[in-house]
Amino acid sequence: MGSYILDAVVRTDKGLVRSGNEDAFSLLPEHGIVVLADGMGGHKAGEIASQIAVQDISDILVSGLNQVNDGLAAAQCLLQQALMQANQAIFNKAEQSVEHRGMGTTVVAGLFIKGRLFYAHVGDSRLYLLRDGRLLSLTSDHTLLQSLLNNGVFESQREARLAGVSSSKLIRAVGLFSEVDIDSADIELKAGDVYLFCSDGLTDMVTDGMISAVIQEGLLNLPHAVDLLLELALRQGGTDNISLVLARPDQSVCG
Repeated sequence: MGSYILDAVVRTDKGLVRSGNEDAFSLLPEHGIVVLADGMGGHKAGEIASQIAVQDISDILVSGLNQVNDGLAAAQCLLQQALMQANQAIFNKAEQSVEHRGMGTTVVAGLFIKGRLFYAHVGDSRLYLLRDGRLLSLTSDHTLLQSLLNNGVFESQREARLAGVSSSKLIRAVGLFSEVDIDSADIELKAGDVYLFCSDGLTDMVTDGMISAVIQEGLLNLPHAVDLLLELALRQGGTDNISLVLARPDQSVCG
């Protein structure tokens, strides 16, 4: 079926301010699957939403891997289907309980298969690629701040924040409504690639420049790199839950 074992490492921490951890992840290196979610909602609803998302998405991806033999388009469809079904499951559960009403979660998910990474995301959890010494963001945040920047209302994040725009205000999340708009794409794998899946608990605390430097320094030791990134986020305040996955594809399947 074309999937393969990843060299991948995950870390998660509740941070220094939050009482619990509403992040969740599913790392299935034997299937080439990474799913990371950052939940939101009171009464532990965010924790429930993120857990539903990672469980449902990973289950659907694993059970549907044989479909991918029908062609590359099938992989993208499978990923979209997985997020849509998770969205419906979270929405339905929220409708059944007043204390869970309005719960949702960000999601960033990847499927490494057939020499490519197929990925999809909703919200502000991110996917980065370190290639040839450059850190590239493969996702764009679904936040009010980013939307205003995209539409030219503000010229910089600093200007938007000075105007009182919150950097954490989501305009899309999985489970908030019965339907969800999902961004998805794919990229050819190259030898030496390292991919970072992370929640905003990392990126709100650690700059892209520092993330790039740490990953490049830790290319031969991914566990050390994720430990250092987590340590940096905590050192900078750790104001949110922090979750990250570093994944390196098998060079034998790269272009």
